[in-house]
Amino acid sequence: MARDPNAQISVISGAWAVPLFQSGGDFAGIRAEAARLQKIESKMLDELRKPDVKARIRTWTMADFIEAPMEPLQTLIDEIGQKSNRRLAEAPRLVDLNGFGQFLQDLKNQGMHPYLMGDFPVDPLPRSHPGKTRKPYLVRK
Repeated sequence: MARDPNAQISVISGAWAVPLFQSGGDFAGIRAEAARLQKIESKMLDELRKPDVKARIRTWTMADFIEAPMEPLQTLIDEIGQKSNRRLAEAPRLVDLNGFGQFLQDLKNQGMHPYLMGDFPVDPLPRSHPGKTRKPYLVRK
């Protein structure tokens, strides 16, 4: 497919880690499977980056996609579907990834380097709550 000039290939790299994260199985087995899947995906991505590739290739890391899913999804829908002026109103509901950064850190601690999914913080940044910010004040002596 990569040599077909009419093909369009879109990849969200590292997405295979989500089912492993959710599996809750034996971590040694999960780590071995993660290493196996990352090796396979890395070889595939290397093939897609070769100079003789004719297909249109788009690759997003999972972290980039999770951060802003609407633009890539709209691009894909526009390319796949019939031309229409309709825009996506909302992104599909994504699985809960609380703890995913820690999962990736645990893989690193076990000797694996999970790099295909992008940079996920170990502790997600707390979301700001409008109206609950404290006002600064000045203390005088």
